[in-house]
Amino acid sequence: MKNFLVAVITLISISTGLSCGSSTATTSDTTPSVGYTLTTEADFTASASASLSALTKQLQETCPASTVPLTNDDPSYANALDCDNDLGIVAHVTPSQYAIAFRRISLIPSDDTSEQIDFLADTGSLASSEVITFTSGDTTETVETLGTDDLQAGTYSGIEAVLYYFQLTFPVAGTTRNVRIYMSDDNFESEGSLGHHQGDITFIDDTGTELGWVDDTWLLENISTTRGEAQNGAGGIDAQTMHERGFFGNEDFWNAADQVQGASADNFLMSLEFDEPLTIPEPSAVTDLTTITATFSTADTFYYEDFAPQNTEAFPGFYPADGGEATSEGAEWAPLAPTATITVSNF
Repeated sequence: MKNFLVAVITLISISTGLSCGSSTATTSDTTPSVGYTLTTEADFTASASASLSALTKQLQETCPASTVPLTNDDPSYANALDCDNDLGIVAHVTPSQYAIAFRRISLIPSDDTSEQIDFLADTGSLASSEVITFTSGDTTETVETLGTDDLQAGTYSGIEAVLYYFQLTFPVAGTTRNVRIYMSDDNFESEGSLGHHQGDITFIDDTGTELGWVDDTWLLENISTTRGEAQNGAGGIDAQTMHERGFFGNEDFWNAADQVQGASADNFLMSLEFDEPLTIPEPSAVTDLTTITATFSTADTFYYEDFAPQNTEAFPGFYPADGGEATSEGAEWAPLAPTATITVSNF
């Protein structure tokens, strides 16, 4: 049988375009009309499962040609395919709401002569995390605008963000649930450890209150209100902090070089590189508003396969919408990590 958690992690892909102009944007009294602004958008038609590059936005409708048998299906395959012939049928869920919480978002210098510029500084508090929430009817949010007083001259290679968690809202066990996936530990300096580790998956109610950790099924009455051995997944144990990771991800994903940060930090670093370095002139020379837009692909962000025999007493099936087995050996699944493209424009 296959592992219950699919070991496929969708990486972030970047596309940067630059257009120039000299007009000044119209803004509110509290938002600078000159400077650099970071805006986020969601595309509920762009498949996160297929966004392995900025040029690929559609699911693969047919199985790829191969001279050797395929060993695994892939999130980029369309629903109902079974390309590895293991009787596991590919399926996806698009959430009605998609939220991302950031601890820090910064412009990263290209060399030692420039200094990091924070759009969002790490405040060391869960309550102060920047939570961006998208729905199909509300898909744009400005994170922060830096005026000339906040800028420094320099050249920047891209954006680095510390991703705290992302959250999907979709039908689970007969009702709509908020499913939160932790990408960083919550050991905030001012609050101490709040008990979550990388890869943990929990249910959250509409007020933001945590209901518990997903355990052996998707039924609310079977979730665990405390974290224990049942919540440890394929990610293994972090060698620096000795924290046991949850259901999301595997050891290759979590042990990547840029995720190894020392004995007291398990933070997920998301790096978005520009195609061309972004040069910020002396602040006094900035006369327009430059917009950096991160567009997240939010369709198909929960991927799973269900294997035969299904709907039997021995194996009632995975099917999260019906409250099936979250840890079943007859299924593999993954909420896919955020994917984004970046554009830069001057107005």
